[in-house]
Amino acid sequence: MTDDSGSSVGTGPSTAATGPSAPSAPSGPVGFAVVQVHAWRNYEDLEGGQGREVFFRPVRFRPADLAPVEARVAITCAGETTDCRLHDVSQTGVAFEWHHASPLVHVDQLTLAFDDYEAYRGGCRIVSIREVEGVTIVAATFLDFLINIDHVLQMRTVRQWRQTPSDRMSAVRLPWHVDGHEGFKAKVAEFRLFMEEAKRQFGELELALPWNVVNGVHNAPGHQALIERVRSDFVPDVVRFSAEIDALRRLADPEEDTRLKAYSRLHVHEYMMQSPWMARALAKPLGYPGDYEVMNYVYARQFEGPNLFGRAVSYAFLQAPASIAVRARKDMVRDRLRSLVQGWQESRPIRILSVAAGPAQEVFELLTGLEDIPAPIEIILFDQDHAALAYGYGRLIETIAAKWAGRVRVTFLHDSIRRLLKDPEIFRSFGAFDAIICAGLYDYLRVPTAVDLTRNMFSRLNMGGEAYIGNMAVENPSRWFMEQHLDWVLIHRTRDEMRAFAEEAAPSGHVSIMEETSGVNPFLCVRRT
Repeated sequence: MTDDSGSSVGTGPSTAATGPSAPSAPSGPVGFAVVQVHAWRNYEDLEGGQGREVFFRPVRFRPADLAPVEARVAITCAGETTDCRLHDVSQTGVAFEWHHASPLVHVDQLTLAFDDYEAYRGGCRIVSIREVEGVTIVAATFLDFLINIDHVLQMRTVRQWRQTPSDRMSAVRLPWHVDGHEGFKAKVAEFRLFMEEAKRQFGELELALPWNVVNGVHNAPGHQALIERVRSDFVPDVVRFSAEIDALRRLADPEEDTRLKAYSRLHVHEYMMQSPWMARALAKPLGYPGDYEVMNYVYARQFEGPNLFGRAVSYAFLQAPASIAVRARKDMVRDRLRSLVQGWQESRPIRILSVAAGPAQEVFELLTGLEDIPAPIEIILFDQDHAALAYGYGRLIETIAAKWAGRVRVTFLHDSIRRLLKDPEIFRSFGAFDAIICAGLYDYLRVPTAVDLTRNMFSRLNMGGEAYIGNMAVENPSRWFMEQHLDWVLIHRTRDEMRAFAEEAAPSGHVSIMEETSGVNPFLCVRRT
């Protein structure tokens, strides 16, 4: 077809009508679709037409360019109205298919509509009639006014948004929707309101305090008072909410957990991620959640964060049962090792192996807390994380040099967990041990692997030696935030299940259960008799 000037209007891509567009924003929390558009460009870098393109020509659109908006062309001649199929349309005119037996010479009225929107009704002038693949195409220009093609393109954008049934904004299709579980939803929503108010109040308090008090610099007297206030006024509610939400989550079927997780994350995840240790556990920079840096937060760096609210959140979740259990199990193992050392009556060295040692906090506290040792101590620390061993090396070598030179020797063994689980000879060259510690690894091991590793460690015990094997219990009330917000999934076991795999691995040994003070992280004690 031609425009009013008679110049030919060529077919071009429909995107030419859109022009430079703003960059797309990320999808919102409910997963709204975002139309793909072009990135921002500087105004002076924009390119215009070249050659014949410098003469402005309205862009024409084919029906496919406007889908799912449907166009209708109605031609009235001599009192008879014929519906025609749109071929293309522009701001100045329209081309349509003519299937009538009589040739079209004059049009009394042309009507052009897009869905329910009538874009044009009036006179037109026929400017060309041509055959395209056996179909007669009539091109006409509008005489009364130009149509607003932007209106049609805006309709197209609205119609295209979430066009497929799976994308439509229906509650049953939103990732966080799950029928029922009103108790879980209400408690999570209430927790969000609590956290919003806490963030506001902590923000006001932080503005009223000097920086050194909030950050504990130069032993600021108010810093400890601040921690105590957080402990008394904020922590109990966070721990209570966490336990109540965990209990309500347990009422759901496992297949519903993905949606409950999405619901929980939508409401409270942003507040939890103010905690540096929780953010690191989720990010897993070393490939797993409970790396040595996370353990250091649990043991010693509890009141840290980007602001006072972040510090309070970090501290509060480090007072949750699972976090308390990690510290309590460290204390329990340290005390068992201290009893071993202090009660030693043999002339040979005391030999200790720590498997998946991490920062080796219990060994560090053992060596710094002892006043005397009756015999030399030889310690093997095994871990696949080189950074964890490097951290332990820095602290332990310094402590040994200052206090136990010539009396304590530590070997740092860097090897893979894969080899640990597959090679029963991995520790044979190191001899036998009086105590073997494995505090957190079994939380990730299936039963057959747990049996094999326990059998291997039992074979490496001296007569009378003991292996201490920890496993989180099924009643752990911290599973909600660990699994839904940190992607920290453990294999929880009952005490009977723990005892069963230990007795299968060491039928000649004596198996008992040791309880740390929280009751969340029981230990097996497998003794070689």
